[in-house]
Amino acid sequence: MTQQIRTTLLTGFYELVSQFNGSPEALLINARINPQQVESLEGYLPLRSVNDLMNRATHQLNCADFGLRLAYSQGAAALGSLGAAVLQSLTLGEFLNAAIRQLGEPPYNLRVELQKKGKHTYLYFYCIDDLQTEERGAPAIALEQCREFLLGVSMVALQNLCGENFQLEAVHLQTERPLHDQYENFFGVPIHFGREKDALILSSSSLLHPTEKCNPSLRPLLKTYIEELLQQGEASLIEQVQQLIYCLMPLKRCSLQEVANQLGMHKRTLQRRLRDRNLVFEDLLDRIRRERAEYYLSTKQPPMSQISNMLGYREQSSFNRACYRWFGTTPMRVRRQMIASIAAREVSETE
Repeated sequence: MTQQIRTTLLTGFYELVSQFNGSPEALLINARINPQQVESLEGYLPLRSVNDLMNRATHQLNCADFGLRLAYSQGAAALGSLGAAVLQSLTLGEFLNAAIRQLGEPPYNLRVELQKKGKHTYLYFYCIDDLQTEERGAPAIALEQCREFLLGVSMVALQNLCGENFQLEAVHLQTERPLHDQYENFFGVPIHFGREKDALILSSSSLLHPTEKCNPSLRPLLKTYIEELLQQGEASLIEQVQQLIYCLMPLKRCSLQEVANQLGMHKRTLQRRLRDRNLVFEDLLDRIRRERAEYYLSTKQPPMSQISNMLGYREQSSFNRACYRWFGTTPMRVRRQMIASIAAREVSETE
């Protein structure tokens, strides 16, 4: 089963190779990758071809840390097409579980695993091992650059999702010895070589870290997700409107006009089509906001200001008034009541 990654993960490839006076097109062609696909950053690439590209670039450019340099170039593009996982997740732990499920399915078919071991949680990458065993009898291939690239991209993705203050605990590499001296500069944590599996090690408590859906750098990612969602053509109008509300709320652009624009129809046409289904856009938006508010308030995180932002309110006071209308009390009291109710239910279930 072919393993693939999004072509967007080669963001910055042309610029990086040019810095070393290399030929990006020649490297891509020799790795059997269409240069036009990388220029447009569209579609998917076989992981084996990307590994070949990394090795060629490393040797021809005499750049031992090419994989990490390219990973650093990604920014929010490191999150690839994980817009769904970003939108569905309140915390880092929820995002990682959603992302691992998505990456394990076609067209990616990548094996990644999350294991909690006391105070530390290990994010294991098995996908690189699969390259070694993909073709029986094939000559051994160098995987070190691709290992570093995928771990580097993953760390950049987590930083974009959780903010620059996000910090790993350590990094494990199967590589027996360092290829260069830039590891700690890039990861900022101890690097352990010759380990059984490639892994990023996180503090288990960091899994509760709230995700930053409102981060402006994530807007291109959510825009891409919206475009892919609308191209599927299988969802009903109501499902599409609901998904657009989820996407546009954190961007504070969730209006009838904006949703109609995304659907490529006139505002009045969308209004009429919803009315034919006994729906009003404002009521649908309000219901989704209330459902998400209940979900966010059922845990101790995130803070109220972040909840207000994720629900698309420009002012905290607007969220407070909505809570009074929905629940008859303040957001803080709703949170206390819900957490107490959940705790009491858990106690009764164990008795």
